[in-house]
Amino acid sequence: MAALVGEGVIGAPAAALALLVALTALEPFAALRRGALDAGRTWLAVRRLAPCMAQDDAPTAPRLPEDASLALRLTTIDAFHRASAVPAIEGLSLAIAKGERVAIVGPSGSGKSTLLSVIAGELAPRRGEVAVLPCCLLTQRTELFEDTLRDNLRLADPAADDEQLWAVLQAAGLADDVRHLSSGLSTRLGEGGLGLSGGQSRRLALARLFLRPVPLWLLDEPTEALDAAVAHDVLQRLARHAEGRTLVIATHLRREAALADRLLRIEDGRVVADLRRGGEAFEQALRQLRAD
Repeated sequence: MAALVGEGVIGAPAAALALLVALTALEPFAALRRGALDAGRTWLAVRRLAPCMAQDDAPTAPRLPEDASLALRLTTIDAFHRASAVPAIEGLSLAIAKGERVAIVGPSGSGKSTLLSVIAGELAPRRGEVAVLPCCLLTQRTELFEDTLRDNLRLADPAADDEQLWAVLQAAGLADDVRHLSSGLSTRLGEGGLGLSGGQSRRLALARLFLRPVPLWLLDEPTEALDAAVAHDVLQRLARHAEGRTLVIATHLRREAALADRLLRIEDGRVVADLRRGGEAFEQALRQLRAD
């Protein structure tokens, strides 16, 4: 273009106009590219959700009465991962009393996360009976969406007002960070919590948990990938806010299992040890877990 102007073939105004036309012509293709990326993400989401939607309707797990002495009862449970013929949990029976704090430990792939999914009702057992109090599952992955921080919190309680949101953010140790954001609760997050650090995302998930008025919390490696100082603070806040509730924690970390007064060791989908705090076997099992 510069050569044409220099040789006098076209004038400078015409050259500028041609550049503007070329740039404008590219805009629709940029939108197409964004649309293709969004379509790809949507297709991945469909592939992830389709097996859940295609599952045969399973009966809802019976709820234990609020005045029951148990928080959950599992009877002879067999559970399978989707598209697997090998049971992830086999013949497992378990009762946990109200107010107990139980750590489920065992090697990777032993069935810890699967057991929490069964208790939470996210995975229907092939055989056996599940009876639980109302519960909430905090998964290993912090699920945050491309929306405001306020609306990400309100996934736990759509009726929560800003005063309640600030209260749970304070309890989770995130209120000061949010106050320093330019838009506060109205700050928009990117997909997957883009805009927050890993520690902040986990604290936001914790705040969301605090909004759920349920008596049973299921925690799947709640401080995995956090540094020791942040993890220690998160666990202290969790323990404080969990007063009066039942906790079931799937973990391989000593710092998380130390919250428990009972250890269940699972191997190959079966409970192989049931230990209570106060015994040497409990302390020995605790020492064998991974340190910070």
